[in-house]
Amino acid sequence: MLRTRDAKLRVMAGSAVTAGIFGITEPAVYGVTLPNKRPFIFGCIGGALGGAVIGYFHTATYSFGLVSIFTFAQIIPAGGFDATVLGAIAGTLVSFVFAAIASYLFGIVPPAEQPAEAAPVPAPQASLNRKQQVTSPIAGDIIPLEQVQDATFASGLLGKGVAIMPHQGRVVAPVNGCVVSLFKTKHAIGIESDEGAEVLIHVGIDTVKLNGLHFTAHIKEGDRVKQGDLLIEFDQEAIRAAGFDTTTPIIISNSDDYVDVLTSGQSPVQEQAPLLTLLR
Repeated sequence: MLRTRDAKLRVMAGSAVTAGIFGITEPAVYGVTLPNKRPFIFGCIGGALGGAVIGYFHTATYSFGLVSIFTFAQIIPAGGFDATVLGAIAGTLVSFVFAAIASYLFGIVPPAEQPAEAAPVPAPQASLNRKQQVTSPIAGDIIPLEQVQDATFASGLLGKGVAIMPHQGRVVAPVNGCVVSLFKTKHAIGIESDEGAEVLIHVGIDTVKLNGLHFTAHIKEGDRVKQGDLLIEFDQEAIRAAGFDTTTPIIISNSDDYVDVLTSGQSPVQEQAPLLTLLR
């Protein structure tokens, strides 16, 4: 946030920090750190270092709740403020300071400088009319993204796209490409298409809290996939019974690389039917 010259990334990072303090980490992960890769790695290392400090002090929580700034109130033992609380504060500071400094110094890869005399070469007119089709990874009813009951997705903070209310519990590859991210909770997957589109499929709202329960992954990070390959299966009835919304946003994370992202599918949409058209 402090170093980047990208105005949109700066705004997104600022919003992600605010949300993260209150336990909503997806804007920071999907919108900032994961697309830039290095900050995500530094965050993981910082978390491990902070966790080691917290473990050394035998810090524990005494009530259940979402991890956020309010967690500090959950770690105070019945006897009052003690060394375990200091350990939690120290571990949090270690994680934050390491990740912040490492990301500030090494997290942003500067673009290669162009020679001063080099003039921009206009792209051929045909390139302005290039289209890429993204097919539906799920069969179901199409829902406009702004109607999703999650401000992070509805606001377009993570990119343009659409959402689907699934008719069945399976997710297939919407494009030919490579799996660039698969969360250990198996509720979300990122694929980079051979044409460069970054497609995020997020099964359900707040389903990260299920910790992988009711989800089965059939691929892993780094795998190449073809359109239609089975990626994830999920028990939508069990997820709904647990109180979670199964609305599934399909987001183009690098929407800024396109002139527009249009919904081309008709509701209800079938698996592998046209869903999004990306215009360059």
